[in-house]
Amino acid sequence: MTTNVSEKADSSFVELASIHTGGDGLNSTEKTLLERIESLERSKADTERVLLERIEALEQQPKGSTSENEPLIQNEEKPPLLTDSAISRRADTWELPESTYTLLIAEKVLSVSFTVGLVASAISLMSLIIVLVNELDNGTDDNPFGLPAGVSPQVRMAQFLGVIIGVLMEEEIPIGLESLGKGLKQDNSLGGGYDMRKIVLSSILRLTIGYLFLLCLFLTVIQESDVLDIFFDVLALEFVESIDDVIFELCKRGFFGRVLRNACTRDHHFTIFPSNENMTFKKWTFRFIRFVYFLNASLMIIGLVVLTMKQDSGAFRCKSFSLAFGDDTWEESWVILDDGSMEKRLLVYSHFNGIYIENGTHDGKPKYSEQNKEDSSPFRATTPAEIVYCQDIESWVFRHDKIRISNDENLENECNWLLISPGTEDFDVIDVSIVSTWSLWKGQIAIGYSIAVSCTECNGVVDCNYHGQCNDQRCSCDDQHFGIHCEFSRPCDMLKSSKDLNINLNILKDTYDTNVDFVEVYGRPMYVAHNLTGKPYGLLRFGYPDDDDNYFEVEYNSTISDGKSAVAPHKHLHPEFFEDDDFFQLNNVTPAFHELLKNYTFILWYSGMRWYGQLHPPGITSTNFVEEEYHAFWYNGFSGLGLEDNRTLLISDPTTRGTPAGVDFYEMRRRNIASVDVPYDFDYSPMGVLVPLVEYSGAGFFHCERLDDS
Repeated sequence: MTTNVSEKADSSFVELASIHTGGDGLNSTEKTLLERIESLERSKADTERVLLERIEALEQQPKGSTSENEPLIQNEEKPPLLTDSAISRRADTWELPESTYTLLIAEKVLSVSFTVGLVASAISLMSLIIVLVNELDNGTDDNPFGLPAGVSPQVRMAQFLGVIIGVLMEEEIPIGLESLGKGLKQDNSLGGGYDMRKIVLSSILRLTIGYLFLLCLFLTVIQESDVLDIFFDVLALEFVESIDDVIFELCKRGFFGRVLRNACTRDHHFTIFPSNENMTFKKWTFRFIRFVYFLNASLMIIGLVVLTMKQDSGAFRCKSFSLAFGDDTWEESWVILDDGSMEKRLLVYSHFNGIYIENGTHDGKPKYSEQNKEDSSPFRATTPAEIVYCQDIESWVFRHDKIRISNDENLENECNWLLISPGTEDFDVIDVSIVSTWSLWKGQIAIGYSIAVSCTECNGVVDCNYHGQCNDQRCSCDDQHFGIHCEFSRPCDMLKSSKDLNINLNILKDTYDTNVDFVEVYGRPMYVAHNLTGKPYGLLRFGYPDDDDNYFEVEYNSTISDGKSAVAPHKHLHPEFFEDDDFFQLNNVTPAFHELLKNYTFILWYSGMRWYGQLHPPGITSTNFVEEEYHAFWYNGFSGLGLEDNRTLLISDPTTRGTPAGVDFYEMRRRNIASVDVPYDFDYSPMGVLVPLVEYSGAGFFHCERLDDS
């Protein structure tokens, strides 16, 4: 009976095959007939498969164990083992997924359907490549994957979940491997097999796009520092990878024409006869796919763990940076002295410019401590300022343990901040300083304040401006340059005043310094003029003794005075007349100042933003000056305390130059309001009245002495 049915079906298909053979140049009716033939052929294959299964079931029934009322298969839960002959006749089918990759397997090369499959693959491939290039562009030499400086615990958890979810959603790799395995063992005896070359092409495209997806997923997840952004990125990448499914569905619904609709609605499957060999191959194929699946997940999780450990150790953030405040001041800061008492001082924020190095953590983020102003090593005795993260206000702050906004502890800012960033979860202070402005405390909050924060670590000679070598992330400059990044030319050894060429300021040498051969404070050279006596007219704006006599009818010592007579005071303190010299007027009342003028050293040094010219007792050398502990604020370079400030005679314009040569300077007048006993209300700037030493702006007061090379 089965043979007759098969023979009749064969004879019908023979008649229809004569029409099928002439496929080229057919009209629409003939094409419809051809599609009907293909459908009948598939029906024939399905009919034979069903008949073979029925035959197989009958062969498995023991003789005499069935009756007309008993089912053919009595126990469906434990089917009997198949004999080799039954296995060889039992067919297995595997439906190809509804995807444009299937069109690459089932459709003719260069047909419309095949081309659509290629285009869909190209869209996914190009989209993922663009994402990959974009993510790699975020990297640097020391941070090739572009990881943020750190992330919060919530973000860390989201990163691991994003990786796991992404791996679970990725399906191109397992389907590509399964397609290869099924294609290798497909049965072509009934003429329904597919070209293995097209199966390989489709699978390779699936595998390529699948691994590109995983790579983009990994890079995107590790570079994010926001929870929602991580999950949005995972979903976006999944959409890009599954664009083939979207295009296939649109074709199936007929949006792109009848040809593509017919191609997408056809039955596409592999027919496999599971011999013992094929069943073993199938088992090992699934084992291999599971192995690859878990291998991908394991590698991504392990990679994330390794990068997380490096990230937490600070490998992807700058551990040393330079901080530069502007020329801002606050006149009423409160300073805690060593004995616990408090005094009011002028806070010049630029006095805290310099190098800050990571030193532990605070509120889960790195803490940075101020370093000494000479070689960027830790202070030994001076309490450093800090930049820390304040969780109470979710902001980065600049603070100092000994500086307060009030002598009432109940009126303190959160975390005792003096400078505060906008609210942020960012671990990188440098990034925060670049993308946002801060708020500065000046008795009230001054918003929109900008600070300059730059990493001091180097990664190559380019970071040393090609003037030195990068060793252990620090620049070692050549003999003609100095600075953190070798950005300054070597300073001249001698400076001269524009007014008196007889006054020489020599650079203070330091033979023990391993970086430069001169003393550095705030990364700049220090100049001195030893053994001066009397009033230093050559460093002042207004005249010599004869000129002073014309103004005030008093007698003054010259620069080369024998020191036998005291300096007579000025008698003119009118609030609108600034040519009188109140610096010497105020100091002249003290015997110590009289004694100092008999022999003193004039020092010119940098204070973070301005150069200060000060009078000091004689004998300052590189061996007795502890440059590592010098700090302009704690050294009272200028603090608004009256007589204690009167060592500072000159002050420069704000500048970041590496030398005072060519910088404009000023005499400081009316800076000691509290100590001037006159019936006037002085309301001058925090640094008093600045009288320019030169007539024209930009002319500079000190200039380098050119030494004859011979």
